[in-house]
Amino acid sequence: MKLLKTLFASLYAAVPLMIIYAILIGVATFIENDYGTNTAKALIYNTWFFNILHLWILVCLVGVIIRYKLLQQKKYASFVLHLSFIVIIIGAGVTRFFGEEGIMHIREGESSSSYTSLENSLNILVVDGDKKYNLYIPTNINYATSKKLNEKVIFGDKYFVIKSNSIDKMNDIKTDTTSILNGVILYNDMEYPLTLIGGSSNAQDSVVDLNGAKVILNWGPRMVHLPFSLYLNDFILDRYPGSMSPSSYEAKVTLIDEEKNIEMPYDIYMNHTLDYRGFRFFQSSYDEDEKGTILSVNNDPGKLPTYFGYFLLIVGSIWVIFAKSGRFRKLGRFLKSQSIYSFILLALLLANAPLYATEQIPESNTESTLNDIPQENILKTLQLLRDNSKEQARLFGELQVQDYGGRIKPVDTLAGELVHKMTKKDNFLGLSNTQVILGMILYANEWRSIKVIKISTPQLREIIGVDVNEDYISFNDLFTQEGEYKLTNYVEEANRKKPADRGTFDKDLLNVDERVNIAYGIFTAQFLKIFPIPNNGEMWLSPIDIMTFGSDAISIKVQTMLQNYFSGFDEGLLDNNWEQATKALQDIKNYQKEYSNPDIYLSEDKLKAEIFLNHTNLFKQLILPYIFVGLIMFIIVFICIFKHNAKLLKVLKFLYFISAFIVLLHLIALILRWYVSGHAPWSNAYESMLYIAFTSGIAGVVFFRKSYLAISTSMFLAGISLFVANLGFMDPQIGNLVPVLKSYWLNIHVSVITASYGFLGLCFLLGIITLILIIIRNNKNEKIDSTINSITAINEMSMILGLVLLCVGNFLGGIWANESWGRYWGWDPKETWSLVTIGVYAIILHLRFIFKKNLQYIFASSSVVGFFSVLMTYFGVNYYLSGLHSYAAGDPLPIPTFLYVMVVGVILLIVVAFFKRNMEYIKI
Repeated sequence: MKLLKTLFASLYAAVPLMIIYAILIGVATFIENDYGTNTAKALIYNTWFFNILHLWILVCLVGVIIRYKLLQQKKYASFVLHLSFIVIIIGAGVTRFFGEEGIMHIREGESSSSYTSLENSLNILVVDGDKKYNLYIPTNINYATSKKLNEKVIFGDKYFVIKSNSIDKMNDIKTDTTSILNGVILYNDMEYPLTLIGGSSNAQDSVVDLNGAKVILNWGPRMVHLPFSLYLNDFILDRYPGSMSPSSYEAKVTLIDEEKNIEMPYDIYMNHTLDYRGFRFFQSSYDEDEKGTILSVNNDPGKLPTYFGYFLLIVGSIWVIFAKSGRFRKLGRFLKSQSIYSFILLALLLANAPLYATEQIPESNTESTLNDIPQENILKTLQLLRDNSKEQARLFGELQVQDYGGRIKPVDTLAGELVHKMTKKDNFLGLSNTQVILGMILYANEWRSIKVIKISTPQLREIIGVDVNEDYISFNDLFTQEGEYKLTNYVEEANRKKPADRGTFDKDLLNVDERVNIAYGIFTAQFLKIFPIPNNGEMWLSPIDIMTFGSDAISIKVQTMLQNYFSGFDEGLLDNNWEQATKALQDIKNYQKEYSNPDIYLSEDKLKAEIFLNHTNLFKQLILPYIFVGLIMFIIVFICIFKHNAKLLKVLKFLYFISAFIVLLHLIALILRWYVSGHAPWSNAYESMLYIAFTSGIAGVVFFRKSYLAISTSMFLAGISLFVANLGFMDPQIGNLVPVLKSYWLNIHVSVITASYGFLGLCFLLGIITLILIIIRNNKNEKIDSTINSITAINEMSMILGLVLLCVGNFLGGIWANESWGRYWGWDPKETWSLVTIGVYAIILHLRFIFKKNLQYIFASSSVVGFFSVLMTYFGVNYYLSGLHSYAAGDPLPIPTFLYVMVVGVILLIVVAFFKRNMEYIKI
């Protein structure tokens, strides 16, 4: 009996099972990325041991609820929370064994009453005389497994047996699971050789004659017939104005059910599915000629129990936070009883301090910056640009332009993006970004000789033929006297390499090549799409394009405006008289208002808001205040641990308000970005990092405001998050949303799940601090032990909040997926690793029931190690695995060096703290 309790009703079984589960599904994501979905299903997801693992975890959850008498002890919140996972597992099991998924392809003017399943089957058609038998056998055989095919097929009063001898992969493409199966068919004591090519959507029919009975076999997806049909009347693909990027796509269908005498028109588009007779149809893709639609089909009997489980999960999660007898409230009461030591902020908010020094126009040593054209002419032009054109550049920056993604934005924004990509700086040579763009367009000959393109490696400098110490090269440096591009062959060779195989030289080479193309686009004004096409105001063209493709009247009008502006700019630059240039600029603005689609033309308020956001650059400016506050406060807390100073309390309150003011500025910046972009500011990697930083700050100043140690840690984490966001590998550019993100679920699911990363990141830093304190603790100073206990309590509270948000956000994402794609779970790498992270932190929070000694050390070490699952969920999936949520394309990027250093540092810290881990744990 004791053994049964241990195996099926104890945490001693549940925790190891969760560890095994997390490892298996984590490994499966890499198998799927490298070898395809079918292989991942064959090796893990659809295996008997994975099904047993689910069942065992389910039994353990039920056993723990009964054994620990959660209802009898009135732990209702905990009971509901654990019950929710039981219901979710049951619902998932119903979906797994009784649900169906597939793809339906329909061309315009045609109908379909069947779909192709996503699961492989052995599809069999037996023709015996005048009788036909359509049969199928679900099978999970795969070249990567040792499982053999051995199936008995009954048709009428006869049967035959199919046996496989070997299954081999057909090609070297990892993700292509097409295989060749060699085997035999046993029929009436006779053996018939069998060769099948399949295991994927590329399956081929194989015909075998069984002494008069003709058998046609296919190893691949099967056709599933529906009791109704869909007729495609029209397929509509809308694109963002002025671009080829899809904004939305819609299938206008007619549902025809002759059995029930129903004929119903319906529009299927992203986030708007068709539900009928237990089947759900949702827009998945479309044909290249835009004359056909590809619908995903889903029949999920497990939807209702799973949704009920999600409901219980949300209720239980909120209840756990607010339950009076719950763990979270107990930890809060414990902290109130502790004397938590505080610290002081010694620096003012540096909101207006620039993070990077700007370049100045060279005066004496000009040789390193200019070439070809006489230096005195170039210097004079640069000096006049800097001194006389500031106001005109500001006005030009307010001009609206359409980018290649179709978004309308100020020229000021475009100038910042282009100049920063080209020079890796803002305000290059002491000029504003808009001044640089104007100079390059209007004085292209001079600017082709200015060293404006950033370069990093000596090897590339040597190939180009410039000094090995140069940081910048000119456009002209990259071309021979015959006009040939010097990097052509090198760029082609670098592009053929996988990203993981590219070295520093290759990366610099490709970056320089991109900057050269940007410079060329500026010189030729190709980026300056400022002229809407009359009668098609959604598409804007560059000056050359509008004069080439526009009518004669429009071409003359545009040419006149540009000539007036160019001559007016020359006059203004020389005499500081900008009247003609300003009038010509106003003529261009009037042209935009006249011919632009009013739905996409920016209002004056939105225009000024975006320019304000560009110039204040709040997200970058807040990095130093966040980090500086966190570091100084952290240093002083260590001082206060050894020597308490009551005089600092008043100052400390003032510092709390400064911290809150920093977070408030962050909130204002997020609201501004939301207003400017028109969507919630967490739709891409860069924006999600901004939001994680914000939630980190909120965690400190709102949830743990009584602990100045927690405030300092959260501020430091917020600063680091902003620093990472601005390192350069995340694109800060505001863009249009892909169709699936045009949903209110973006605001709910993404905001909740991303917020959880801020709390779990705080746990990581608190764990680091705890380990450091354990290392320096001694018997002479009891304050250190008291501080460790307080930090451990804060860590656990932060982890509870983070886990609750992660659970709720992850399963709300399941609801979004079901409403958008027709399924709430598909083992996509992002959702899978979110589940891994949920498992990891659930295990950590339950360790206190297993380990009775040294819990401070165990909890701190676990919270540090556990954060690597968050890093994998956020960064690893985004950049190393292919999936619906990732930015990778199958070829992983090189693992950054700092990650290795981080891992080694964590291991050393845990090992050193291990020898001083003995500490009495205060039961809470």
